[in-house]
Amino acid sequence: MNRSTSARVDRSAQLLDLVDEIGEWWSGSGPLYRQLATAVARAIERGAVAHGARLPAERSMASAISVSRGTAVAAYDQLVGDGLVERRPGSGTFAVGPAALALPVGREGSSLVARLVDRSAGPSDLIDLSISVLHDAEGLPEAAVSTRDLLEVAPDTGYSPWGLPGLRSAVAELLGDWGLPTVPSQVVITTGAQQAISIAAACWVRPGDRVVVDDPTYPGAVSAFTAAGAELVAVPVDGGGMRVEPLAAALENRPSLVYVQSALHSPSGAALAAGRRPSIARLAAQARVPLVEDVALAGLSWSALIPPIAADAPRQPIAVVGSLSKLFWGGLRIGFVRAPEPVALRFARVKATHDLGSSAVSQLLAEQLLRAPDRATRVASRNRELQHRYGALATSIQEALPTWRWDEPAGGLSIWVRLPAPVARELAVVALRHRVAVATADALSAVVAQPPGGHGDRIRLSFAAPVAELQEGVRRLAEAWRTVVG
Repeated sequence: MNRSTSARVDRSAQLLDLVDEIGEWWSGSGPLYRQLATAVARAIERGAVAHGARLPAERSMASAISVSRGTAVAAYDQLVGDGLVERRPGSGTFAVGPAALALPVGREGSSLVARLVDRSAGPSDLIDLSISVLHDAEGLPEAAVSTRDLLEVAPDTGYSPWGLPGLRSAVAELLGDWGLPTVPSQVVITTGAQQAISIAAACWVRPGDRVVVDDPTYPGAVSAFTAAGAELVAVPVDGGGMRVEPLAAALENRPSLVYVQSALHSPSGAALAAGRRPSIARLAAQARVPLVEDVALAGLSWSALIPPIAADAPRQPIAVVGSLSKLFWGGLRIGFVRAPEPVALRFARVKATHDLGSSAVSQLLAEQLLRAPDRATRVASRNRELQHRYGALATSIQEALPTWRWDEPAGGLSIWVRLPAPVARELAVVALRHRVAVATADALSAVVAQPPGGHGDRIRLSFAAPVAELQEGVRRLAEAWRTVVG
């Protein structure tokens, strides 16, 4: 990559970061230019835009947030008048006002994270189709944790980086049911699959290392590995998951780690083809590269599960990452890692530096849910409901947005929709004005570019919400789409 190309990529990333940072800037009152100026000023004042940082050009800013260039120019004029930015002829516009903390802004899926934070702050009329997480615990087996249960926890402090013995045993049995024989000493309980991936990054990745990921991929993986300072190497996926030939080529450059989703892929909902599993295990073994195998969505499959890759490679350093939050309810916040015992010990030690151990109350609840006599029946019922919700979303899109396309998922919580034009970013911005959120590839991909190099024509839509909410979300999306395409 030459210097000019690198500079363009950096400016594009900075523009996306600023757009994420100002969020729903139009939701106040007064002229649009004043609302935009206020949002940028706040970003500067809280340090999200560092002192001396160059702001995007007015034309680029206007295009990114779907306003006229005149609106962007007027907003910058006000910022200049307020002493927060200055124009330097021939160079651009730069932040010169007070930067409280000068915090760096990285590519960590910040728009998705920001919406998650906003959602937890209180009621909102925003329909969020961007976050693939189970919305409710309805239909789960009955479970409750009593004081007596807590008194029987060992160790009695409740601090256990390994996780509570009963839950580790229950997870081992679950993995055995999925075709991966496991003993409790191979299991570490984590605070969701997200923490498990972050621990894998802490164990195996150093700044500047290459990490191979499927593309597109789970946004939490992008966050964890980039936070560790890794350079992400994208391997494309198709209807059978990660493609083997591009993986073989990527392994020639000696990465430190390979991350692959093997049960169900997020965001596409595809299952990794059975014939590719031994090939991926063999390639990783030949390259002597650890493998992080993400099976977080395994329990949400609509057909029989294929055993994890680790089942065919018991001696390899494969860390199988899973989630009970995906299986039961997002708020449970319980995940796990299954690995060979020396690797599991290393994970437990790193886990101890993160939080000393996941919540004992959540672990006890998770164990009860796993051991409930009607657990399989209840989970099957939940999956039928998710399949029904997918059908409702698909029907609504076909009726309101007939030019949109996607592959039929094999389960999971989302679909990867192809738009008839590479306008995903613009649509996401306009959709927020219509009070509906979608996810673009900016947080889900190691490749941020327009087709054919990236996914500028793709959005992820979750079908985890109730049917009425999905239908209203599509109605709002159709309105936003008409605004974008005219």
